[in-house]
Amino acid sequence: MLSRVAESLFWMSRYVERAENTARFLDVNFNLLLDLNRITTVESPECWIALILVTSDRERFESAYGDYGAEPVTDYLVFNRQNPNSIISCIGMARENARSVIESISSEMWEQINNLYHYLQSATPQSVQNDPFSFYREIKNASHLFQGITDSTFPRSEGWDFMQVAKYLERADNTARLVDVKYHMLETTRQEHEEVVSRSVDIIEWMAVLKSCSALEAFRKRYLARIEPRSIMEFLILDRSFPRSINFSVCAAKEALWRLSGGSGGRSLNSADRLIGKMEAELSFTTMDDISDTGLHHYLERLERGIREVGEEAHLTYFASHTPEIEPFPDKDRNLPATRRKAEWREAQQQQQQAYCP
Repeated sequence: MLSRVAESLFWMSRYVERAENTARFLDVNFNLLLDLNRITTVESPECWIALILVTSDRERFESAYGDYGAEPVTDYLVFNRQNPNSIISCIGMARENARSVIESISSEMWEQINNLYHYLQSATPQSVQNDPFSFYREIKNASHLFQGITDSTFPRSEGWDFMQVAKYLERADNTARLVDVKYHMLETTRQEHEEVVSRSVDIIEWMAVLKSCSALEAFRKRYLARIEPRSIMEFLILDRSFPRSINFSVCAAKEALWRLSGGSGGRSLNSADRLIGKMEAELSFTTMDDISDTGLHHYLERLERGIREVGEEAHLTYFASHTPEIEPFPDKDRNLPATRRKAEWREAQQQQQQAYCP
């Protein structure tokens, strides 16, 4: 498979996953505000700032809008074309990548991503404000339909594995950032409510965290009625059976990467394999006590950094153009300077964003 085709499939899958995650976060936040308004006064900026912290660059948002609220945050995360993480930008870039490899994907995949793109072109901020539930449901359903069509029509070849790596790296990163931000915001603000409503607020907000990962029903089946922060953290980070947990996503990404390289029997063939293998092994034997001893923020920050490094190494291994002077030997590929790896990864992301010219 040409590296150009593999890279386009990788980014197409990653951008669709990112758009679906953003739509789900926004949808859950709107419903959370409705639930909280019934029992306590809601400070709008505090409820919206978490979405920016999880999905985008806070400085970029504040330079463009300044104030946090439903309208500016929705506009920035849905319609702002200057924000590479907005839904309209992600779907636009996913469509551009699909168009560039249209001969390599099924016609049904192209039709679905194209239909979603044109649906977003016809949407307006006013229509989203009037009926956010229907809008976000359409985005989520369209993304799920795209993944289902891909599962049903795309051959289980190298291209499939690149798409799986992208989807699960993006999913693990989103879950890690959501858990990190929401946990510390909830623990910091819980004292602001009166004691009478504190427990109710806690339950509603922690249920929203689970809903943001589409995990509420699965969590309840595992832990029955116990809505407790420690149990939620354990489920979203360490559970090996739930498809949106960090552990499950890292395992799925590792399996796809090892299929691509031919790594088997504990033998990895490149830096991306080794990094993802180390992450998977650590998650398999980590307990919540270990995370508490390390500190949740520090542990998740290290996980996020590891996920980024896997993406960087996968890019260098499969997509980047190397010259003989800098081509590393198989057993010394980690000697490539970290600054160069990060620079090439950032350049690849920028090229993806520049390729989409609405």
